[in-house]
Amino acid sequence: MKSPLNSLHGRLFALVAAVTMLVWAGAATWTSLSTRAQVEQVLDRRLIEAARMVAALDVPVTDIDRPAPPTPYDRELSCQIWSLRGELVSHSAGSPATPLAGGEAGFSERWIGDEHWRVYTHVDAERGIRVMVGDNLSVRDRLVSGMMLGLLLPALVGLAALAILSWLSVSRGLRPLDRLAKSIEARSPDLLTPLGIDKAPAELAPVVRAMDGLLSRLAAARRAERDFVTNAAHELLTPLAGLKTQAEVARRASDETMRGHALERIVFSVDRTSCLVRQLLALAREEGRVRDGPPPRTPLRTVLDEIAQTYGPLADAKGVRLDMERSCRDLTVSIEAEVLALALGNLVENAILHGAAGGTVQVTCIEQAGLEIRVTDNGPGIPPDQRERLRRRFERGTGTDVPGSGLGLSIAEAALAAAGGSLDLRSAEPHGLVAAIHI
Repeated sequence: MKSPLNSLHGRLFALVAAVTMLVWAGAATWTSLSTRAQVEQVLDRRLIEAARMVAALDVPVTDIDRPAPPTPYDRELSCQIWSLRGELVSHSAGSPATPLAGGEAGFSERWIGDEHWRVYTHVDAERGIRVMVGDNLSVRDRLVSGMMLGLLLPALVGLAALAILSWLSVSRGLRPLDRLAKSIEARSPDLLTPLGIDKAPAELAPVVRAMDGLLSRLAAARRAERDFVTNAAHELLTPLAGLKTQAEVARRASDETMRGHALERIVFSVDRTSCLVRQLLALAREEGRVRDGPPPRTPLRTVLDEIAQTYGPLADAKGVRLDMERSCRDLTVSIEAEVLALALGNLVENAILHGAAGGTVQVTCIEQAGLEIRVTDNGPGIPPDQRERLRRRFERGTGTDVPGSGLGLSIAEAALAAAGGSLDLRSAEPHGLVAAIHI
């Protein structure tokens, strides 16, 4: 069974109830102590006034053994008049036979039998009498308890009513959140338009804005995914169509030269398709990569050796010299070796394919505010107005006959972004392109 404290409703009510109980308990304690003190002061003043009033009366010596009629105040409020010589002059009905106090003027408390008394003693030296007026403290306690009960009972009823009203108020206050939850729950997974809640409470407005922003980003991601699938299918269809055509030519060709040419084109189409599939897999892997914890420290020597081994044959075939700065080999970077090899490898491959024949592709390292790894070629470069476009997937430069899928820069950027790095494209001097990795 779900605990009420697991809900926002239950937690808010518990918080309001706890604060209310704390304030109520403090107020009740203060009221109790204050009321008790005030009642004690009133009763003490009553004893003083009673003793002075009795002392002011002309009280003759009476037969103290005469039985007095019982009154409602028997054993509650008692009065005794003693002479200064210690003789009982008079007393109230039902008062104890023993002195209520020791004889000193002022307040005192005394146990007589099983009853506890608070007594005020008034001494009149001129008349030679001592007046003692006492309250039975059990009566005082009942009086104070009755007053406190009369005060607290309505407060307890009010507290119960406050709890009910608080619960209803919290429920009503959370209704906009319930409506928001129901609105989201009722939406179709394919509906990525904004929620359309214009009059949300101020506390929920950031949530609504965040949800609308998330839906917008999801819609954009879905559009990008559809475009990606469409472009990928188109890119795959082109070499597959060529592959089928060349296979038909090879099957029907009677001339060995024609058949050999067709088989070469088949191999080319297979290589192109394999490269495209490999790049698509690499792009999907990097965009879905989840990194936990700080990246490992990777020696650049390991990555550069792998790139030289992988792309050295391609550079030789293109007549391009692959030059890797020796100082780079002594550096260590905070990035996974696989990620850096993927990003740097794609940049080196692009530089080899698009650089000038017989030129040089240089890999250099600059240490300032981090590490910058530069891949520089001396080819025609990329015009500044096309650089942003070429960062997008399946985009290739105009006026080039170099085969490719247009995914190299996208893969490099995806790999670097997930690792906290970035890619910068700028012109080289006097001509060419510099692709810089910032770590």
